Amino acid sequence: MKRFILYFALFAGCSQTADQKQITHKEEHQITNEIDEKSSSVQNSSSQKTRGTFDTYVNNQAFFIKTFDINKDGIADKVVSNIAYQGEDLFVFFGNTAGGYGEVLETTNFSEDGGNIIKDIVEIPGSKGFMVKTYFPDRGYYEKEFYIVPDNNTWILKHTIYKTMSDVSDNAVKYICDVTQNIDITKSGWSEKLKPIPDENERSKKCRMENAGNSIKQYVIQDPDGYTNLRKDKSTSSPISQKINSGENIEVINNTGDWFLIKTKKGLTGYVHKSRVQVN
Repeated sequence: MKRFILYFALFAGCSQTADQKQITHKEEHQITNEIDEKSSSVQNSSSQKTRGTFDTYVNNQAFFIKTFDINKDGIADKVVSNIAYQGEDLFVFFGNTAGGYGEVLETTNFSEDGGNIIKDIVEIPGSKGFMVKTYFPDRGYYEKEFYIVPDNNTWILKHTIYKTMSDVSDNAVKYICDVTQNIDITKSGWSEKLKPIPDENERSKKCRMENAGNSIKQYVIQDPDGYTNLRKDKSTSSPISQKINSGENIEVINNTGDWFLIKTKKGLTGYVHKSRVQVN
């Protein structure tokens, strides 16, 4: 009888230990899942925070930054955009009295796949907002200017100015077409409402005309050494892609900052210092 009681006690003890281990494993599995979920949540939150932080784009070679007072509150603001051929993102950050910046707009820089690309972003003189300039890089002359202004808690594309030429002759006519838009660019599907340049047969009636002739800017390389280096990056220590002779025509893709992104006659793209580029 004593042996039976002893065996029963030992069996019960072993059974209880096994149950305890089983519960511990379940709890451990549950805790692990909770940690994974929290970790994923933190990572997502961190990713969102990073994307919405101005410091993310400082010294980022895929972006350029323009500084001016967009909302006319006396505090400098920032407009961040992908450079040409690097994307279509554009962000606006309002400055605050503490010296920081908060994101207030995420939109497009109006670059088009196979079409116009970003050229510059400038302040609208005497008005709130900013203007985005794009141009067609391959041939001819086609520029677009998009005027964007803050309006309470939203952003309005007020109008677009389209600039193009009738042809490339000395007697060419330059069309300047100011098209009213009034589109809220914070709403989904807004780009589908964008009004294009008037049809060619209507431009003489709807657009302002100028005798342009050869008014399109031509850029050439001018270097006292007789040539300059096309570099892969914005640095004198960056690898050299090509030597460009002085007097050679080039295409300027982006002229912001000290280093211009250009395209040579051979079709190579890269950077040259702005001091080596001259308007012909």
